[in-house]
Amino acid sequence: MNKVISLLGPTASGKTDLAIHLSKNFDFDIISVDSVMLYKEFNIGSAKPNQETLLKFPHKMVDILNPSDKYSVARFYNDLIKNIKNSHSLGKIPLLVGGSMMYFKTFFSGGLSDVKEVSSDVKDHVRNMMQEYSLDYLHNYLKDIDSSSAKNIHFNDRYRISRMLEIFFSNNEKPSIILNKCAENVQYFQNLNLSIIPIDRVILHNNIEKRLKKMINCGLIDEVAQLLEKHKCSEMPAMSTIGYKQVRDYLQGDLSSDDMRKNILSATRQLAKRQITWLRHLDSTTVYSFSDYDNIEKRIKFFLGERK
Repeated sequence: MNKVISLLGPTASGKTDLAIHLSKNFDFDIISVDSVMLYKEFNIGSAKPNQETLLKFPHKMVDILNPSDKYSVARFYNDLIKNIKNSHSLGKIPLLVGGSMMYFKTFFSGGLSDVKEVSSDVKDHVRNMMQEYSLDYLHNYLKDIDSSSAKNIHFNDRYRISRMLEIFFSNNEKPSIILNKCAENVQYFQNLNLSIIPIDRVILHNNIEKRLKKMINCGLIDEVAQLLEKHKCSEMPAMSTIGYKQVRDYLQGDLSSDDMRKNILSATRQLAKRQITWLRHLDSTTVYSFSDYDNIEKRIKFFLGERK
């Protein structure tokens, strides 16, 4: 079984610093799970480690996209799996670090996002079938399409019959084959999930304020201005993310300087709240405070089979 360690936490909780600290003591390959660090030139507002740090502690899945590139969750999952397997082939332990919970959710579910999105046409078609035919008939219809799926679904289970039909019509493949691929991906890895959640929410909010001040002092506004000037487009995918969006609006005259700062802080706090809520409901995760280095390292050593 190939082992993977995930280090999760809300924004501004110190995940990157902790990952670097841990990399000094373990043979880790750091893999970023951050939707903005993927993009070149989006440096300050994404809290991306500087070039000196990246040279000393390389991060995979950083600076792999041009600013105008579009990037799907499915593509991220496929790239992530390739990097994880590459780390294993080199005898290293992948350390996934980031706060993009949608990406983590996709990884933990085995890539369920690879199931094609159900179009409105398919939804309408299946909805019409559900209204026109009896559940018994539809269950037998599913059995003809995919007996493996049908045998695990009760003939009165309207929701699951409908869902299997949507998957079939969207992918032109048996639902059981698609879902088994996802299950195989989950089983391939043995995961240790470590969640870093500050004990006191006030500390996190102070960290958010300090980080914003540092970003602005380090040239966040100039960074956004240069991106807008160089690429002549304010609709770059990462430009809609927290920090970049508000600075863009400020530069375009839609926000005052004070409102820009207030809006960034408010949006970041709301994001942190959503992240913490998601983490608290995540199964099979151990929660630590950022400074609990000793216990975090002990847990990692136990997971890796080190007893010292």
